[in-house]
Amino acid sequence: MSRQITESSFYQLIKCPNWVYFDAHSAEPKPHDPLLYKLMEEGLVDAHERAAISDRVDVAEVTAEDPDDAFRQTLAFMREGRTTIYQGVLVDRHWVGHPDVLERVEGSSALGDYYYVAADIKRGREVRDEYKFQGCFYAELLAKVQGTKPVRGYVITPDGTTLPYEIEEFEARYKLALDDIEEIVAGKRPVHFVTGACKQSPWFSECVKESNACNELSSLNRVWNEEVLRLKDAKIETIDALASKSIHDLRRLCPDLQAGRLEMMRDQAIAIRDTHHIVRKSVDFPESSIEIFFDIESNPLRDFDYLFGVIVVQKGKEKYTPFLAKRPEDEASMWKEFVGFVESHLDVPVYHYGHFETDVINRFAAKYGCSDLVRDALRENMIDVIEVIRRTVVFPLTFYSLKDIAAYVGFHWRSDDASGANSVLWFEEWMRTGDKKTLDKILDYNEDDVRATRVVKDWLVKHT
Repeated sequence: MSRQITESSFYQLIKCPNWVYFDAHSAEPKPHDPLLYKLMEEGLVDAHERAAISDRVDVAEVTAEDPDDAFRQTLAFMREGRTTIYQGVLVDRHWVGHPDVLERVEGSSALGDYYYVAADIKRGREVRDEYKFQGCFYAELLAKVQGTKPVRGYVITPDGTTLPYEIEEFEARYKLALDDIEEIVAGKRPVHFVTGACKQSPWFSECVKESNACNELSSLNRVWNEEVLRLKDAKIETIDALASKSIHDLRRLCPDLQAGRLEMMRDQAIAIRDTHHIVRKSVDFPESSIEIFFDIESNPLRDFDYLFGVIVVQKGKEKYTPFLAKRPEDEASMWKEFVGFVESHLDVPVYHYGHFETDVINRFAAKYGCSDLVRDALRENMIDVIEVIRRTVVFPLTFYSLKDIAAYVGFHWRSDDASGANSVLWFEEWMRTGDKKTLDKILDYNEDDVRATRVVKDWLVKHT
């Protein structure tokens, strides 16, 4: 049982408030792998964090593992006036902060004619709300430690760019979040509401089990909290209650909600109640004698997109081809090979699942370049299967990830522990050991993702 509040508590609150509760009140904690924590909180592996601050001079690194010892070491460095403190720890009562970087700036504090500001090294290239919550937490801790509160927080990107934000502009929201965390840690159970973000919590299975047992409206796919509250105001408090309503009744009871949303939520409730999908309209995929299915593997901990996997289907036969970059410096050559592949398949539909593949393709095209012919082909031929699903079929599922949908239609991954997060850990293991079996496991996982995309697409064709 831990009543400690850290910068991670704010991340957990945003993703799943019950994560904070279970961590604080469960007799047996469920810790994540340290790399998974970095992955969840948009961090980088140590080598890349160090590279992002490699231009700093007079860097003092806190090495103590015990939080109290680490705080004493941090405080000693601060009193010495070291320019940059890496991996510092700030403590005040049950608050413990772990800023990646403390940077000395000119000014006045209990330390002398200088004080420290905090920064975190993140792979995100914009300042997100969860970063600001953490920065406000560091600022409050620094105010208690050095007697001066910083007015700005900072995020350092993988290329070393520093992004500032004003603490005061976000402080009101931070105070409300901190109050919520304090109440949860003290024993108040938060309102239960399952979202896709809950999947990142080690307590996810408990959340889903509780939600299903209670027949909760949050089991609807992509439902907003405001919509659930509005339905409850109309005395529609469960999946079964929603499924039993006519559209006419729903429009009368909830006139402020869009009719299209009411119909979609009602259909989702029926699908979940009856554990069977509902076809809303037929799919309209392009006719082609050749089809391509596509999936990308990335290692966010290294800011590295390392595998473009494709399956080409022709005359009922499929062939898997991986385009692999074994090191970050190989990305350009991997992209060149992939572009060559696209040039030989200019008029072929390319199926993928989710917007991630499109985002990476656009980023690589901007970074490494490609012809207008290839750019146009990718823009016109890429088909996002999940977007097609949302227009055509309602599944009896809370989540519509590839893993969830493919499992529903009968596909099975070869590895029992197949997941995007585990693929990152496998890649880190392969980078560390060079073990070919680990690399083969990654390739198998990617191939299964691509094959799953094909299975889902073919199911849609057959069943709609």
